Amino acid sequence: MKRIFGFLVLYAEGSGRLPSWLILSICLLAWQAPASAQEEVTCVFLSPAKPLMAGTQCSLWLYCMNNSFETAKRTFAPQLKGALIADSGTVDIVLSLITNGGGAEIVMIPPNTFARREYMMEVPGTVSGRVVLTISNYNQITFNVEASGFSPAQVASQHASPPGPDLPVDPTTNAAANQRYFFGAVTNFSKYLTPYEPIYFLLGSYPGAEFQFSLKYQVFDSTNRWLRSLDDLYFGYTQTSFWDLFSSDPSFYDTSYKPSAFFYFRDLLKTKEEKPVQLDLQCGYEHESNGRGGTEERSLNTAYALPTLTIGLPDDLQLSLGPRAWIYVFGVSDNNPDIANYRGYADLTGTVTWKSNYQLTTEFRMGDQGDNPSLQFDFSFALPRSLGFTPRIHAQYFTGYGETLRQYNQISHGFRAGLSLFD
Repeated sequence: MKRIFGFLVLYAEGSGRLPSWLILSICLLAWQAPASAQEEVTCVFLSPAKPLMAGTQCSLWLYCMNNSFETAKRTFAPQLKGALIADSGTVDIVLSLITNGGGAEIVMIPPNTFARREYMMEVPGTVSGRVVLTISNYNQITFNVEASGFSPAQVASQHASPPGPDLPVDPTTNAAANQRYFFGAVTNFSKYLTPYEPIYFLLGSYPGAEFQFSLKYQVFDSTNRWLRSLDDLYFGYTQTSFWDLFSSDPSFYDTSYKPSAFFYFRDLLKTKEEKPVQLDLQCGYEHESNGRGGTEERSLNTAYALPTLTIGLPDDLQLSLGPRAWIYVFGVSDNNPDIANYRGYADLTGTVTWKSNYQLTTEFRMGDQGDNPSLQFDFSFALPRSLGFTPRIHAQYFTGYGETLRQYNQISHGFRAGLSLFD
């Protein structure tokens, strides 16, 4: 199977007929095929979304898809050897991994997901035109290099008969270039847009249905070492809706809209070796409201910090604890001035995961006087993969105050079950 997908990638890149987003889609479809031990991870370099400039640095992204049902270990080498093949000849190059540690990076890839890493490459000033990049043990990619940074005499010395302005122009060239640029931009956008909080659809206790979707977007991805601290800045958005699905008037009972901006510092204890302890830190600002207006309007703004300690390895038993603390900023709605009496200023989330297939999460919260508690349990387990992702059976039980923002000061109990796409 790996040879088949390798052939498809080589054909697509060599012919120039398929954009890079479609090549990645071909690789994602590999998740549908049974994987042997030799092909549990499929790795593909993507072509740049637009032409490169000669004499400059450029980045290339390596995607590694785990096609198996078990967590796979992948080592990203600090350097890869390659060659640029152009009309002017062949030039040997080296691709260097962008990493804080400066050496090889070991990554654990959960089943049916992928990991990506960025490599930097120097584009020689002597190369221009259509170029094929071959990388040892990886697929080859094809892209265009624009001449820049050196004199016309240097360009002529590298190209014996450069195309002149009077040569016929292919009317489809601009359209094809625009198409490649458009889909390249879509691919570039999507690689920074990832799931944030759990995504699910559940049915059960009144109001009958609950669903949530949540995404985050990495704002910066800089190669400048002075700006790389901004790479940890994200915009997030989560929407949780309760739907009175089974009544004669199936309207939405309540919805929480939660836009946020935060810094996410991953693996603060990071070392070059695999270890069973990981510490992450997230801190930022979040607005939450139900957008109903009038007397049913509820809203608040918080600044928060969330350290998360994870013990264990992804392919075994893992335990994570995340105490989240916050303060209320910029005021709260006149309709919920006493919300701190019920939500307090902190909560605690604990998660137990077994081989990435079974997961139990508990969230506990109480009011600022040590009363008005709430408790939520979420249990999920993975089903066989389908359509390139792994759906999960998801069950949820809530008891206490504030199941919805609308009823923040009321006690309720609810059990629902359904499917989730991300945990």
